[in-house]
Amino acid sequence: DGLIIHLGSMTDEKFEQVNQTFADRYRNIPKVYIASNRPGLTTINYDNETGIREAVNCLVNINGLTKFCMLGGRDDNVDARARKDIFAKCLAANGITFTDKNYEATNMHDLCSEEAGALLDRNPGVQAIFCVNDASAKGLYQAMAERDLLPGRDVMVFGFDNTHMAGELNPTLSSIGADRCSLGQKAIEVLMQKFNGEEVSSALVPTRLYGRESLQYEMYVYTRMDMLKINTGFIDRMFDDCFYRYKNEFIDRESVNLKRLFFEFMSRILIAMQNRYLSFEEYNEIAAMIDKFFEKGAMEHTDATKLVHSLDKLQSGINSWVKSPTAKIMLNRLFSHMRDRAICAISEQKIHEMTAISKNRQMMQDFIIGGMAYTANAQQDPEQIYRSTEMLRLKNAALYLYESPVHYRFDAQTEFPEQLSLKCVIKSGELYMLPKERQRCKMEDIFRRDELSLKCKGFAAFTIFYGGLIYGFLLCEITDDIYGLGEMIAVQLGKSVYLSDLQRKLDEIHSQEKS
Repeated sequence: DGLIIHLGSMTDEKFEQVNQTFADRYRNIPKVYIASNRPGLTTINYDNETGIREAVNCLVNINGLTKFCMLGGRDDNVDARARKDIFAKCLAANGITFTDKNYEATNMHDLCSEEAGALLDRNPGVQAIFCVNDASAKGLYQAMAERDLLPGRDVMVFGFDNTHMAGELNPTLSSIGADRCSLGQKAIEVLMQKFNGEEVSSALVPTRLYGRESLQYEMYVYTRMDMLKINTGFIDRMFDDCFYRYKNEFIDRESVNLKRLFFEFMSRILIAMQNRYLSFEEYNEIAAMIDKFFEKGAMEHTDATKLVHSLDKLQSGINSWVKSPTAKIMLNRLFSHMRDRAICAISEQKIHEMTAISKNRQMMQDFIIGGMAYTANAQQDPEQIYRSTEMLRLKNAALYLYESPVHYRFDAQTEFPEQLSLKCVIKSGELYMLPKERQRCKMEDIFRRDELSLKCKGFAAFTIFYGGLIYGFLLCEITDDIYGLGEMIAVQLGKSVYLSDLQRKLDEIHSQEKS
């Protein structure tokens, strides 16, 4: 029904080539482009300027800093160019000069410590550094550590995108991110408007600075008057401050509404503060709700230091108001209980992640061994790779392969076959091999096959490739972990198919030499 197309990091030449393919083939289908600045297209982009200006104004007007640098990105990246220009403009508006000496380009990944080191060596005494994205900030952290510099103490550092990496770095990274919705959410909204025949235009997603240890910045101030009012707006603001990722998550009907649960126990805490009294019965009920709140994954939507800092602000405000020793003790116990539950939740999450990593490693080993099985005459059975997909422990999936691999070239038009074969499907964890007469289908029908599970809300398609060869696609049911796990599985599938194909060719050559 519609297409959301992300080609933002491609060169202009490649963009036009790929876009022309979409334009010709899907001329009458509504399309929205993410992270693109091409005229004449409906595009969704970050409003880079709002977040960058907020960060610069804080550093200049609040912290009084004057020596700035930037660790930038590639010249062919639209956002990288825009962020550099906006950063220079915001500095100029504050009377600060930004020259080539203050700038160093990177490939926008975390292996940029050499470039970051050159920037630091060229600018001794630098007070603040803007990183074009969170990944490049990781390289800067490494270069700073080699020079005994600490982010947030010796040099203020902030990145862009507000990814999970920002909260995992040590010290945690202040970062600019989407304010109210993500690029994908906004693209869906605009696409739906197109479906309804409404007039639409390109849109910008507002950004803001999320303060952490590398650049202390108060996004919200909890005043005594706000606490006394106990209104929905203030409590929702507290939740958005503490659990800022929740607004960008997809919440299904079966999930607990964490925002509503937070409001329930936090409003009771504020009422107890106002009344200067908290009964044991009320205390136990609030504690039970806090338990449920963290059991249902609240810590997945924040990072630990951010939560602790927000709780400290709130607790300090309550303690300054409540004078009753008994009520104060009870309320402080609830805050201690929140911290304990948060620590337990983080520990359980780490254990779960380590267990998942171990299981995935074993899963891949089983798949590799199973896919390399040989027949009695020492020849590899190509069908064994398809059978071994059962070891990947996918609940619902489908494996499509081309009859022959497609040679992909970045600098040339690649022609893909119109047909491919459905080799096998996995439904509710059970593997089903398809006979040859039922395998063939058109590329446009890969999501419509009757063999696919009807219980799935949707499928994510991962390219099966090795080097410059594309073998087909793996369709996986959309689950919480498939975006990371699916790519790893597809890459390993590509390697296995490549090795199987290579072995088959070697066997043919060996047979010809014998004959």
